[in-house]
Amino acid sequence: MLEQAISCNRQHHADIILVNNDTCQFESLKTLQTLKRTQPETRIIIYNIRHYNVFLMKALDVGIYGALSYKISMGELIESIQIVNAHRKIISPDIAQLIALKRICQHENLDLYELLSTRELEIMLLITQGVTVKDIAHHLKLSSKTVNTYRYRMFSKLNIRSDVELTHIAINNGLISTKQDLLECQNSLSQKLF
Repeated sequence: MLEQAISCNRQHHADIILVNNDTCQFESLKTLQTLKRTQPETRIIIYNIRHYNVFLMKALDVGIYGALSYKISMGELIESIQIVNAHRKIISPDIAQLIALKRICQHENLDLYELLSTRELEIMLLITQGVTVKDIAHHLKLSSKTVNTYRYRMFSKLNIRSDVELTHIAINNGLISTKQDLLECQNSLSQKLF
């Protein structure tokens, strides 16, 4: 979805791109990074955010202009677009509070955002979706050995020994939130891989 919007933007040169958080997957970060590098004047607003997650923090680092809650009204969305159009950034108050609380309570939970690289987080997400190392390697154009190196590096950093523990950490840190989300991600990825 995001990839299509950016491809379309190459022809139409939009000032602002609205991105539904529900369509974002961790691989979307690469697309955001490419957009910021190739079309730096385009401003991105991610909306429909339901909870704090690592993707959101990485997207903020990439340089999105807006992070909007699923709770905002149409009027607030329009006002947010006007703010971003004036080259100012905006974060919904409830999302800002989530980010602040996460930072304050950081010592209680692992901060995956700081601990793992973007590639490690991407591989973590795929592993927690039940994708095999071989399929991850094929999808990311890496060798299986390289994927396993990332995997064991994550295990070491997180002080864990299994994919099950990795999945628990992903759930606790908002990478995956429910069984339904996990099933939807698996179906989406299966369609992309095969």
